[in-house]
Amino acid sequence: MAEHSLNRVAVGFGGDERSHDALALAIALARSAGATLDVILVLKEDDPFNQAYPPVGNVQGIIAEQAQQWIREAQAVIPAEVTHHSHVRPARSVAEGLVDAVKELGSDVLVTGSGIGFGRIMTHPAVTALLHSAPVPVALAPAGYRATTRITDVMGAVSAAHPQHQVAETSEGWAAQLGAALSFVTFQEGDAASAGNPESRGTTTAKHLVASGKTLRHAVDTVDWPQGAILLIGSSPLARRRHIFLGMTAARVLSHLPIPMVLLPRDLDSSAPDAR
Repeated sequence: MAEHSLNRVAVGFGGDERSHDALALAIALARSAGATLDVILVLKEDDPFNQAYPPVGNVQGIIAEQAQQWIREAQAVIPAEVTHHSHVRPARSVAEGLVDAVKELGSDVLVTGSGIGFGRIMTHPAVTALLHSAPVPVALAPAGYRATTRITDVMGAVSAAHPQHQVAETSEGWAAQLGAALSFVTFQEGDAASAGNPESRGTTTAKHLVASGKTLRHAVDTVDWPQGAILLIGSSPLARRRHIFLGMTAARVLSHLPIPMVLLPRDLDSSAPDAR
């Protein structure tokens, strides 16, 4: 399970509420895994405020000071036992800056906030870009996420036909490292709700749940999601190897999920379909 270990947790931070949601999740992951936390602040190079406009004059110093203030805000809430570093990076876009940073730092997961919809995950343009291009797992914190100091449950979204997909393997690895309970969830809607129970197909002792309903939203609502849980889900087959791509079903689950979701890159050795 070494390839599924969490040694470095990266978080995109920009001082807004979405950033604080992400930081809370990143702290919980880093603390539970005993991992190093990297706080990354991206300054857009094409930001008009980076240019000198008369009569304001050069505002580079103001922007740099604001960036350092945001970094100080982040550092103030990170517990002393969590080893952490801060990085300010210029880039043409937030997504590009974060992707470049995680590659350079060797990050194992990138955490970001969702922005709107209290208790539910909704995407932001920069987040959407990450969900279709990042080379590492992307963890999304729901708006208002402050619920836990540690990760208590790792839940993997698997299909009934392919319960041993890479999501199951990664979930097992993460649960072991985080000291969290492990379970698997299969989402079924409409006619598919009468399909077989994956519990009889699994080879682990983890609990298996079937979330079924008339619609996917109803299916999601049937699950009693633990407060300290995260849900791991696989990328679409459209994803390039070792990259993520948000599939249609994963996107629909994302919009109704009250806990953090982690989208995993497509495994280099995996040919089985995901839990779409």
